[in-house]
Amino acid sequence: MTRRGIVTIFLGLLILAVAGGAGLWLSQNLIRRSEEVFTGYGEAARRNPFYAAERLLARLGRAVHSVRRLNDLPETPAAADTVLVAVPTYVVSAAESQRLLDWVKQGGHLIIGVRHDHEPGQGHDHLLNSFPVRSHRAESTVMGPMPVKLDDAMPLLQVRFQSNLRLNDAFWQQVRWGQGRVTLLTDMELFANGRLGDHDHADFLWELVQQNPGGQVWLHYRTLVPSLAQLLWRHAWMSLIGLMLTLLAALWHYSQRLGPLLTPRAGEQRRLAEHLQASSRFLWRHGAGPAMLQAARHYTLRRLERRRLGGGEPLAAALGDSDQPLTEHALIHTLQTLQRLDRSP
Repeated sequence: MTRRGIVTIFLGLLILAVAGGAGLWLSQNLIRRSEEVFTGYGEAARRNPFYAAERLLARLGRAVHSVRRLNDLPETPAAADTVLVAVPTYVVSAAESQRLLDWVKQGGHLIIGVRHDHEPGQGHDHLLNSFPVRSHRAESTVMGPMPVKLDDAMPLLQVRFQSNLRLNDAFWQQVRWGQGRVTLLTDMELFANGRLGDHDHADFLWELVQQNPGGQVWLHYRTLVPSLAQLLWRHAWMSLIGLMLTLLAALWHYSQRLGPLLTPRAGEQRRLAEHLQASSRFLWRHGAGPAMLQAARHYTLRRLERRRLGGGEPLAAALGDSDQPLTEHALIHTLQTLQRLDRSP
């Protein structure tokens, strides 16, 4: 074996040793682990903010229906049903409030949110006016979860209400109404897709729904979308104020007067004689003198014939045609003669 072959074999063994050592080190030190990356909600969850609650209740054996409008609810839900309404109480009309309260009185369970200050019996909140509940803003917001217990037989739950509103100094109230009940919450987002898994929010929803265990659950998920004006004022109020000030400055600048006020000219009214004279001079300058003279002759002749007068030489001269070129002086003289003949008795 040549020296070159020995070197080649040695290099090959060295490469295999290094590769084997690297593989052994990686197998002992490399840890494989999987990581879940949130890529956003699916189409159903983007359309329905309570989609996670709907799926949870369905898996736990409850019959769940989602509707976008209150009008899509049954005309009279079953007495043992539970209705969760996404919009706050002040959005519900008087007719819808009365229909829901009549249904609750028969044994239903209504879950709805409160988002505004309210005094009992005042304002236009038809639904909230039916209960002895006062809502007001607190000076501070509780950052952590709060203990919640529906009754003595149920466990103590930890629920985080992200609201500074209070209902009779509490975050939620449950009012009996006939044979049913109404649950008022200051934060309905507890049961939304992004917060249902926090703390004991899912358990809180389940305990509320289980207060009417035999009926169906209706989830009304239409959310309030702020208008374009509200979004602009909320996120770009400084730009809007600057734009309004700029418009006011532009209006002030262009409203300034340049120079003194001009007195409007009074309307001048010309006499009829001036109009006739101007018209005649215009016709004369455009060669219509013979036509004007011929018209005046015929007019005077007709008037004289009606009066049966003879004019002699002046009449013959005035009414007769002349071979001489018509001048301005001759035209004026002839017209004056015709005028005298017309006025003669």
